[in-house]
Amino acid sequence: MIETIIQNIADTEISTEPFGYKFIKEIFPKNFYNKLISNLPEINQYVAINKTGSVSQNYPAERFIFDLTLENIKSLKENKEQVLLEVLKVFTSPVFFSSMAEQFRKIIDDRIKNFSKYEIELLGKSNFKFFMRSSLVKDINKYQLGVHTDTIQKFLTFLFYIPKDDQLMDLGTTLYEPKQKISLDEKGSFHSDPNKVNEEFKIIKKIPFLPNSLLLFPRTNNSFHGVEKINIDQKERNLLLLNFYIQTI
Repeated sequence: MIETIIQNIADTEISTEPFGYKFIKEIFPKNFYNKLISNLPEINQYVAINKTGSVSQNYPAERFIFDLTLENIKSLKENKEQVLLEVLKVFTSPVFFSSMAEQFRKIIDDRIKNFSKYEIELLGKSNFKFFMRSSLVKDINKYQLGVHTDTIQKFLTFLFYIPKDDQLMDLGTTLYEPKQKISLDEKGSFHSDPNKVNEEFKIIKKIPFLPNSLLLFPRTNNSFHGVEKINIDQKERNLLLLNFYIQTI
C-alpha cells in the first residue's frame, strides 16, 4: 500500500497559492479506505483534545481525538486494530518520510535558509532529527479554528479527510492570504482571533472535504490555514491527522 500512496502523492503537482501544498484525491486504495472508515474507534474511545494537554485550554471543545499509538491501537477489537496498524506502518516508514520531504525540497530549503534566530537556537540549522504524531479526529456539531501557521517545530502536515460520503464537502480546510503584513509572535507562529479573520485575511482556496483525500503541506511562515465556523448538526467530521516535527536541540 505504501507504494500506492507515495505514487499518488508524487503524481500530484504542487499548488503554490497562497502557499505550497498538494491536494490528492483517492489517496488510499479504495478497498483499504472502505475498511478504514468501517473500523474507526467508538466515539467514547476518543478524548476531547483540550483535555489532553497538547493544546491550550481555549482550543475548541468540539474536537475529539484518538492518538494512533501502539498502546491505543492494541486496545481495540482485532479488526479495528489491524486496519490502524497498517496505517501506522505507512506513517512510520523512513521511505514514506523521505519521499514526502523530497517532494517539497525547495520550499523546505527556503524555510531553513531563512530561519529566525529563535528557530536556530531551538531547532538548529542542519542534521535535524524528526518525530511524528498521528491521530484520528472527530469534530462534533459545531467547530471553528482560527487562521494559524502552526508551531515552528512543525515540519510537514497531512490532513487525510475520511468521511463516508461527500455531504460535508464544503467543510474542508481554508487557505488564507493576509490582507496586510502579519507579525508572527516571539516564537515565530501566529494564531488569529476567529472574530477578526475576515478583517485580517482573504480566502484564497477552500479545500473540499471529500472522501479518501489528502491535504499535505510543509509548515512555513505563510502557511495560513484554518477551518471556518461550521455547524453540522449531529454529524461527525472525521479526519486522520499526521504531523512530522523537528526535534528541539
